[in-house]
Amino acid sequence: MPVHKKGRPQVAKKFKQRMKAGIGLPVAPSSPAQARRKSALRKRDRGDPGVAAGTTKHNPAKTQPRTWQPAKAGKTTILPPSSDPLEKNCFRRVPCPTNYTFVPKGDVYITRHCRSKTKEARQVVYVVYDDKGKSTLGLRVPCDIHEAVRSSAANTAQTRAHAVQARDERDLSKARQILRTQFPLMPDNVLETIVNHAFLKGAGRVGRATTVPDKRKAILATEAHIRHTQTPYDSLLHAGLAREEAREAVFGLVRAIRAAWEGGDPETLKKVLAKRNQAK
Repeated sequence: MPVHKKGRPQVAKKFKQRMKAGIGLPVAPSSPAQARRKSALRKRDRGDPGVAAGTTKHNPAKTQPRTWQPAKAGKTTILPPSSDPLEKNCFRRVPCPTNYTFVPKGDVYITRHCRSKTKEARQVVYVVYDDKGKSTLGLRVPCDIHEAVRSSAANTAQTRAHAVQARDERDLSKARQILRTQFPLMPDNVLETIVNHAFLKGAGRVGRATTVPDKRKAILATEAHIRHTQTPYDSLLHAGLAREEAREAVFGLVRAIRAAWEGGDPETLKKVLAKRNQAK
């Protein structure tokens, strides 16, 4: 009796038997894309509705007319509640209460007095935010209170302007005193230039800083003036030198002139001025 050895001859025999039976070799698993394509082809061959002939994919969005759909609602913004019982936060889109009016921010006198007068009358002040709830736009206060505050603002406008001017003059006088105390040899015209520049109201410069000591403000303002007017600092910047490098280049000259204005002897001042002229 012949003995069949296990190995390739036996595999080949099984392959021939499967081919005669019409089975063939097992098919390797296909990718998801191939599986979808074959599924679409089988549906097309069966004549399933919704699959056009000659296509392998069906996209209803491309074969059917589009219909209008409402836009999805965005995220709801919630304003934080006010800690004051006589104040409420609201959006601009919320209707204004009866007998109330909107007061835009900008005039400090009107907004401050509208707020205080409304609370004195034990009525609610509405703080109006933009639709995103990120910034305030103004207040909503009773109409009669708003009119009374506007009338008061018009009647006191001239008096308040004089008070502001007097306060500004006091601030400038204080600045002159600080500079003169720190730099007794500073020329008068230079002192006035620094006061009108570094200590100018609304300029946002170092002279108006509230967190810097007076002596430090005088020093910083004076050094900045010397740097821009008594040294080639601006020329170095225009020539392409970096800001820090230009500052370093004129540092010695700035400190020398500053020391001379602080009370150095006349000879030192003359040497400093000669050095400045040579640098130019």
